[in-house]
Amino acid sequence: MTYPRRRPWSDRTTGILAWAAVAWSVVVGLALLAVPTGTSVAVASNGSEVVTTTSHETLLENEGASVVALVLVPVAVALAGTLGRGTVRRRRIAAGGVLAVACVLGATTLGIFYVPAAALLFTAGLKART
Repeated sequence: MTYPRRRPWSDRTTGILAWAAVAWSVVVGLALLAVPTGTSVAVASNGSEVVTTTSHETLLENEGASVVALVLVPVAVALAGTLGRGTVRRRRIAAGGVLAVACVLGATTLGIFYVPAAALLFTAGLKART
């Protein structure tokens, strides 16, 4: 039995998926920088009473400005998959692959948040016409 070959999706649809990967990367990056992700507790005693102070820190406060470069990498990869040169299909699959590898390598830290962007780029590449 021969199954009919599925048609590729339109350029508009795959373009929307690729831009959705960029948007996801930007939103997640901004959220990781601005939303409190850590908690620190300090306990002090002056002999008669104990004072406990709890603070909630953002990733930017906790790790410093260098984390901004780390958060920009997935955005750059998604943009390269969306706007780069070469065959649309190969470019988006390659960008999705790079992002997926980065997600696996950084799975214990920030990588897990970027899995949807990698999936969107893979889908956009696999369903592209060229």
